[in-house]
Amino acid sequence: MKTCKFILALVFTSISLSQAQTLKEAIKLSDNEQFESAGKAFEALVQQQPTNGDNYFYWGENYFNSEKSAEALKMYTKGIEVMASNPLNYIGLGKCQAFEEKETEAKVNIDKALALGVGKNILVLLKVAETYTLTPQKNLLQAMQLLDAAMKLDPKNTEIYLLKGDVYQEMGEGSKAIELYKKTAEMDKSSLKALLRIGKLYGRAKNYPLAFDFYSQAAKVDSTFAPAYREQGELLYLSKQYDKAKLKYKRYLDLCGSNNLSARMRYGSFLYLSKEYPAAITEITEVQKLDSSNNIMNRILAYSYYEKGDYVNGTMSITKFFSRANNEGTKVLASDFEYSGKLLSKTGKDSLAIIEFYKAMEFDTTKTELYGEIGAIYLKQKKNTEAISAFEKKVAAKKFVTANDYYNIGKAAYFMKDYMKADTSFGMVISLQSKITNGYIWRAKTQTQLDPESTKGLAKPWYEKFLEMSPDPVKNKVDIIEANAYLGYYFYIKKDNANSKIYWLKVKEIDPNNEKAKKALDAIK
Repeated sequence: MKTCKFILALVFTSISLSQAQTLKEAIKLSDNEQFESAGKAFEALVQQQPTNGDNYFYWGENYFNSEKSAEALKMYTKGIEVMASNPLNYIGLGKCQAFEEKETEAKVNIDKALALGVGKNILVLLKVAETYTLTPQKNLLQAMQLLDAAMKLDPKNTEIYLLKGDVYQEMGEGSKAIELYKKTAEMDKSSLKALLRIGKLYGRAKNYPLAFDFYSQAAKVDSTFAPAYREQGELLYLSKQYDKAKLKYKRYLDLCGSNNLSARMRYGSFLYLSKEYPAAITEITEVQKLDSSNNIMNRILAYSYYEKGDYVNGTMSITKFFSRANNEGTKVLASDFEYSGKLLSKTGKDSLAIIEFYKAMEFDTTKTELYGEIGAIYLKQKKNTEAISAFEKKVAAKKFVTANDYYNIGKAAYFMKDYMKADTSFGMVISLQSKITNGYIWRAKTQTQLDPESTKGLAKPWYEKFLEMSPDPVKNKVDIIEANAYLGYYFYIKKDNANSKIYWLKVKEIDPNNEKAKKALDAIK
């Protein structure tokens, strides 16, 4: 159901000044989307004035705007019971019926409201026009006629200009809409609704900086105006400034209360996007205790659990997501299959993981980086032919290609004894990552296979470069011994005993019990 965001802060002139101020304060809380606090204020008003139909209507509006249509319907109905002559609650009742697609019943109640209110209260014209603008079965021409009638009665009423702007916006005439919103802002410098609407129009036109500026102006006029922070958060989200978006939504939640579950869900999403995975899990888990109806939360939970390293709970969440998606028709994304594959791989179900990765690429053909995940699984399974095929597909796509892709192709080719392919691949590793040792040591290993007698010295420059880079003596101990042993042997067969001795002594220094070093040094003597 589309949520109505526009609440008019107008009251009947028959209410006394002190009572009007109290109702205005409650309406302001609701306008600010502080629904919980507003609800308490309306409840107090009803206790003080149990036969005042206005109190029930605005309490109903508060429920309606917080997406609690069932409670709103009850409140409008109660308002009619206690004051049948009040037209506003018939409008509220008709609005609920219109959203339930009960068009005949809705028309009966709205017509009754017009009959009760015409000539007596301009507010009826405005609220009916608002309903015609917002409900699924829009009646924009009649809405404009009602607003024109209201304009004749009170040409200085800024709410009329706002609602006319809404009608033009629904007609797709944004320029006329923004003209009216700006006129409202000129007539009432403190009109938060006008600033918010202008910001939204610029946001729809993707002029995000200007939209953000109007939201900032609204927050400056009233720092408790929660919708301004929500809209700022949404703009920051669109520009992928997730950390800043999260902070704006946190401010929004601080103002509108913890019972705003849709806002808390959005906040949980921003926590995930800000890579605050434990916080996202905590927030979404708490929301699900109150309302588990939103299946998207299971998706974000699964993603967050994976990133946190909790693969068991992540698997449970993604399984629940897919189960409900099949039953409820939730749109499935390529990333859902991607994370499902990653979770399956982490829990030892590699064959199933590969299936999920291919599904992800069927949904989104640009996700060619997943060939890397598939290749890594094949490498782990020692299926070198399949691994090379997967990594070569990733490289061919020319997207997110890294030195590690060539390194994996090279290793798989090396173990298959395809040394020419391995040599070419390790050459690419060196080209892309010249400051890491992996490419040099593995190219050297490969060259020893292409020159098994070492007579050509093909591996010599690569072993020398490897040692020149001062590899970690603990992490790379075996490779350092190998490099020195090769060079010692190479110089030995070239009858350069002086250099041969230098390298064999280095081997013995690292590994005093190395038999090859002992024999070589004895031979040199």
